[in-house]
Amino acid sequence: MTSVAEYEVFKNERNALAFFFYRQPVLDQNPAEGPFWFTLQDNRILAGTTAHHAVFEDVKQDIIDIARQRGVIMLMEFENQQPVRCTPCYLAATF
Repeated sequence: MTSVAEYEVFKNERNALAFFFYRQPVLDQNPAEGPFWFTLQDNRILAGTTAHHAVFEDVKQDIIDIARQRGVIMLMEFENQQPVRCTPCYLAATF
């Protein structure tokens, strides 16, 4: 588990959500084929796999509500301002 210190959330007119952040080495340990999940805990989102996941703290309530409603979020990791991984994560009750 790793807490993501800096991230931005983007949503479009259809409420699709993408979390943009710097590459997290802990997520490198997950298999490329997934599956990947996310859970909601108060104002936090945990995303990845049970063994290796990222934690997004202080997520605004409207984003939590959209994530719950849509049931999917996209994780976009960057390194040197270049995208290095795009991971769809699906809502799960728990990890």
